Amino acid sequence: MTNFADRLADASRVKDSVVVLGIDPQLDAAGVPGIPPGYTLARFCCEIVEACAHSAIAVKPQLAFYEARGLDGMRAFCEVVKTARRLGLITIADAKRGDIGTTSAAYAEAFLGEGDFSCDAVTVNPYQGSDALMPFIAKVKSGGRGVFVLVKTSNPSSGEFQDRNAPNRPIWESVAERVNGWGGDFIGASGLSSVGSVVGATYPVEARRARELMPAATILVPGYGAQGGTAADAVASARADGTGFIVNASRSLMYAYRKREGARPVEAAAEYAEAMRLDLKAAIAAQRGQNLARTA
Repeated sequence: MTNFADRLADASRVKDSVVVLGIDPQLDAAGVPGIPPGYTLARFCCEIVEACAHSAIAVKPQLAFYEARGLDGMRAFCEVVKTARRLGLITIADAKRGDIGTTSAAYAEAFLGEGDFSCDAVTVNPYQGSDALMPFIAKVKSGGRGVFVLVKTSNPSSGEFQDRNAPNRPIWESVAERVNGWGGDFIGASGLSSVGSVVGATYPVEARRARELMPAATILVPGYGAQGGTAADAVASARADGTGFIVNASRSLMYAYRKREGARPVEAAAEYAEAMRLDLKAAIAAQRGQNLARTA
């Protein structure tokens, strides 16, 4: 059974990429449709996956945007996962689940089992305690799956609770320390663990501290693009050798066509994904150069 973190590391090395496609079809807003004219939900999402597959190593559909559309939305979610798998991409269900043990066990089976919604990995919320996460971690052990635990999220008000001292350090640091402990049994040949974390690009100072606390974690970095995070911010989560992190873009990628008059949605997304790959590659090289200079 192949270690999930090793699969991710191998894909990153082969494609020279850390790009994750956030396939998040936004809901309609005033005068701004979530699905471009001429597309169905499934066609829009799947064609973007196909067009961007050469630049990315994984897809991360956010369940909320599919659940909000009912049965048609969940059918589209399944089509996105199937398309990604056909193209050799790793699938991450951005579900942020976590509940009492029996409920978490059902969530773990839904997203890390063998059913219709099954993915390679899932995002989980640790703030109900470790028993909420154990069923997901059990799938890491038995099924070679991956888990990304919310540690320091990218939203502006994340510090309202995550930064509170408990009693002498932020709560998120305590969570990071537990992630490091949970992941110790699942470190692969890459030196990375299949129990990873989520740390937003919008908090690079905290990201560097998170890496200190979780040296083996694979860190999923949201917040690039529409939320204001840059490539230089995102690489704050990397290990010294530039590995151990992956970076997600959602709205800025799927709706790149809105920034260019006359652009076609799928082609604009593909160009954005490749530009993002190169942007992050340059940022990784710059950070590695800085690290070498400090140790020289």
